[in-house]
Amino acid sequence: MDIDYHFCTTYVLARWADFGSANAKIIATSAQLVDDNMDDNPFSDKAEEKAIAQGINIRYSAQHIWNNITGKGNMEVWIPFHFLPGLQGKTTDEQLVCRKHSELSQALGERLLETTLDNGQFGFRLGVGLHVLADTWAHQGFAGINASINRVQNLIFNASGESIEKMLKDFIDSHQFVADFINNMNPLGHVTAMHCPDQPYLWWKTKYLFADGRKNWEEFLEASEEIFRILQQVSCVPVTGLTEEQKDMLTTCFREIQDDDFDVRYQEWIRRIHENDFDIPNFDENDRTVEYSMGTILGDPDFRKSFYEEINDHFYWVRDRLRAHGLDMLKQEAVY
Repeated sequence: MDIDYHFCTTYVLARWADFGSANAKIIATSAQLVDDNMDDNPFSDKAEEKAIAQGINIRYSAQHIWNNITGKGNMEVWIPFHFLPGLQGKTTDEQLVCRKHSELSQALGERLLETTLDNGQFGFRLGVGLHVLADTWAHQGFAGINASINRVQNLIFNASGESIEKMLKDFIDSHQFVADFINNMNPLGHVTAMHCPDQPYLWWKTKYLFADGRKNWEEFLEASEEIFRILQQVSCVPVTGLTEEQKDMLTTCFREIQDDDFDVRYQEWIRRIHENDFDIPNFDENDRTVEYSMGTILGDPDFRKSFYEEINDHFYWVRDRLRAHGLDMLKQEAVY
């Protein structure tokens, strides 16, 4: 999922769940920051050393392409924060495949339900955990490792009735080295499905995975329902789930805001939030001007420390449950 979901949809769901605008912004910013929390300079450890001196244990939850290629920290990033293992199957690779409603994703939901408002870090914990939980819908069927299990065949997708299957086939056929590379590589995550899993307006399928087609807007709405119920319970309001009107609002946005550029989709979501198209109760000036900024958290020493504490807590929580299942591949170090 992209910023239009992790920040914008999460913000709307938090406001609907009766969180104030300030807390909703912390929850939504934390959720998106999981994707943006990466090593900007993989060739220097100065930033990390400075943070450690300030009592902050940095752990990255996303990576630039360079680290993906070199494999530096791949498992420690993609498994716990984006491809939560489903723990199903016989082989290690099969058990690492991300699945919605899995044993581990349900345990994560229960962990978030235990969050209380007297915990000063509740917004950061919710944001980090809800990012990972939401991704179990988007990334289902793929694993956060380099493995043949992530290969797909006959990828087809469209948003407005125009399939680009032929264009992809023509490109690959005309670049045999690309075809050979794709057929022989052990892809990371959903790279062979390109960005299909994360774009809310896409319908797509492959020969074996989602052979009958997957409508992302339906998956994203299902994720939103579960996330909303968690937010309602933590917010101490009646757990009603989304109303039909709220479902229609979200579905309309998921299906109609169509652009390959996630920033374009983000800007349209923000416009609709600012104009209160979502009928947010107690709409205030913060709602009218809210925007995503990494600086909201990273620019505040206390917020930054809280965010990284929750990033580390989540990592260790996943690590311990994988170990209990006989899967021991996550390191302990906070900076790598």
